[in-house]
Amino acid sequence: MSDRFRLEIARALVVTGALLYIPSNVLPVMTMTIVGKSEPLTVLGGVRELWDSNLPLIAGVVFLASFVVPFLKLATLGWILFLHGTDRHRARRNSLHAIVHRIGSWSMIDIFLLSVLAAVGQLGALASVTAEPGAIFFCIVMVSCLLAAEIYKPRLIWETPTT
Repeated sequence: MSDRFRLEIARALVVTGALLYIPSNVLPVMTMTIVGKSEPLTVLGGVRELWDSNLPLIAGVVFLASFVVPFLKLATLGWILFLHGTDRHRARRNSLHAIVHRIGSWSMIDIFLLSVLAAVGQLGALASVTAEPGAIFFCIVMVSCLLAAEIYKPRLIWETPTT
């Protein structure tokens, strides 16, 4: 795969992730039904539900892992790709790329937990959890970030592009 192609694919993936970040946070990611009362929850709605249930630590972890970290990954990858071909902040971009790459696979833990919750949380008429369209968008955002960080190799930060 040529370096130019890697750059263009990584940019396309970051743009895709950025565009889908909005519906991933606006649309419900799951619907919880407890004793006949159904409530669709967005990522932030789930954080609010945890906060209201006197679980501020868990609410904080979910907020960071599901809302802040994906945004920061997209912003960081966007910044790295925007500065591609320049001498500016090469060492910083390299370090940030390593961090984004390292935490990349952990980003899917949210989707994994939702799938486990949906599978295990089926208690008939008492309670159930179902995944909603927001979860699909969230998954696409995470996979886009993961692939962009994998496709755009750190060596590209240090190379001077040929014209």
